[in-house]
Amino acid sequence: MKTLLAALIAFTMGSTVRTQAACSVAGMPPNYSFTAGSCSTAPGVTLYVPYSSALVIMDPFEVLFDSKRYPYAQRSDSPWAAGIRQGSIYVEDFEDGLVNTPGLAMTSGFLLDGSSVDEDDGVLGNGTDNDFGFVYYAAGNTHTIRAEFSRDSKGRFPTYAGWVMDTLDQSDATFAAYDPSGNLLASYNYILQWGEFQFVGVYAPQGIGAIASDFNQRLYVDHVQYGYAIPEPGTALLTATAALAAAARRRRTPARQLP
Repeated sequence: MKTLLAALIAFTMGSTVRTQAACSVAGMPPNYSFTAGSCSTAPGVTLYVPYSSALVIMDPFEVLFDSKRYPYAQRSDSPWAAGIRQGSIYVEDFEDGLVNTPGLAMTSGFLLDGSSVDEDDGVLGNGTDNDFGFVYYAAGNTHTIRAEFSRDSKGRFPTYAGWVMDTLDQSDATFAAYDPSGNLLASYNYILQWGEFQFVGVYAPQGIGAIASDFNQRLYVDHVQYGYAIPEPGTALLTATAALAAAARRRRTPARQLP
């Protein structure tokens, strides 16, 4: 019975087992396989995507599950929020009706004045029907939204790139990233838990030339994020602690009396 159940689980997980060895997803435990969707990554590349995964243990028989979501209502919800605060990660929110952050070009899809990320109207938690703002949109004959990146003043392409997405049916949505020469860095399909904006992104030390998402019905993209570094939590804590310690020393140091 255990052998049969394990075989059924493996069959249900299908092609995801075959792609697991070639895919790196932030937060997914080692040896787990996708229970829906599939992904691939080039060496050194990591995807930041919502996922659902499982690990089958035969003796004693047990199935362990792990999942992650990236619901997004404001910049602080980004997994790269530390880089946004530091200024090493750009955010293009389209709220001025333009695409004008450095080194970014939106080459497919079109700008739409509609329902955007919650924070864009200046009020959090006021319901999706009232979240007015600009988004990038694809529907009808245009099923793809694509962002392309150029070198910065130091000659670098971004190593982090992503955006937040919403659509009608997660089973048909895709995300892909390409290096500056157009070679595929990462791909992921069946992005889970839609019905709200979710963050999807990629880290690639080789440099990222473009990201793209495709869908057969309707797709919204907002808060395009890209850049070069994200401070480690420990680094940020040490920096803050050092600043507080320096301030405390200044307060304790008595002023010198003039002769």
